[in-house]
Amino acid sequence: MHMANELLSVPVAAGSIAIAAGAMGLICKKAKHVIDSDKIALMGVMGAFVFAAQMVQFPLPAMPGTSGHLIGAVLLAIILGPHAGAIVISSVVIVQCLIFQDGGLLALGCNIINMGIVPSYLGYFLYRIFTVKSASGLRSFAGVMFGCVITIEIGAVLVPIQAALSGVLVVPFKIFLITMLGVHLLAGFIEGLITVAILGFIQQVRPDIFGRFLAGKIRLSKKAVLVSFAIFAVIAAAGLSLLACGFPDGLEWTYAQRPDQPDFKPMVSNEDLAVAKVDNFQAKFSPLPDYSKRPCRLGTVADEEISMAAGWTSFAGVTGAGLTMVFVWLTAKLLRKRELVKAC
Repeated sequence: MHMANELLSVPVAAGSIAIAAGAMGLICKKAKHVIDSDKIALMGVMGAFVFAAQMVQFPLPAMPGTSGHLIGAVLLAIILGPHAGAIVISSVVIVQCLIFQDGGLLALGCNIINMGIVPSYLGYFLYRIFTVKSASGLRSFAGVMFGCVITIEIGAVLVPIQAALSGVLVVPFKIFLITMLGVHLLAGFIEGLITVAILGFIQQVRPDIFGRFLAGKIRLSKKAVLVSFAIFAVIAAAGLSLLACGFPDGLEWTYAQRPDQPDFKPMVSNEDLAVAKVDNFQAKFSPLPDYSKRPCRLGTVADEEISMAAGWTSFAGVTGAGLTMVFVWLTAKLLRKRELVKAC
């Protein structure tokens, strides 16, 4: 659900970036009190895992010509807590935008809000409603599914609102909104199933990794769990990404292109020259645009289409996962260090 620059006006984009920056500042301040040495490593590895998992797009059943992918915000919030989870998923979004041109630079604030901040806190809150008395299998399943579906749907509501405030819609707001809700209802359900499977694995091998101890037997060391997720990240980034569906995701299918409908006309029109300049800037300076090799040197715009060579896709995936892990680790380390200094 990465928003492109064309979905926003400059004022709305600037306002969303300011809101996201302010919110992340408060979140980092809160996170300092909950990040310990064990959580720093877990945050980094889970950031790499979610980055890699997002590269694996799957076709949405009963929705010809469109695809979806894991977002992972609810997953991270349940494992790490909402503060640390929001930092990790926001880091993923930032790396995707700045390195791979995945999501517009103007839309970075909206993407952090829609994919990071809102689902981290709302998803965790909904999950805790179901599991506050007992984290039994059924309650946990219901909490995860409800949290994932609702947060994906809230994101599907926020995008049309942000586009409408920007004045770029060429169709009635209601049409855009209903289409987004329909497509992402299915995506949210699949996200919930994937999240349940991952949390089930963790509960079987190391239940105490969660913020509160869950019933279950410890079968692996914490180091082994971290190594397992690092291996999963490499497999997803280098291998499974090559099998990713080439259809547009739910957002892009909704407003921009529909392979199953050749006569489809875009729902958005944005002729703002400032937006075009930002698009051009991203095209010039993204090191690995669209997770592939640049067709020209930095600072120039290619006349040819980007080559989606399999080797470069794998390289981009592993590189992105590694950069995300380092970025998250450094951020968490810095927050932890400042907290220790303050305590002294």
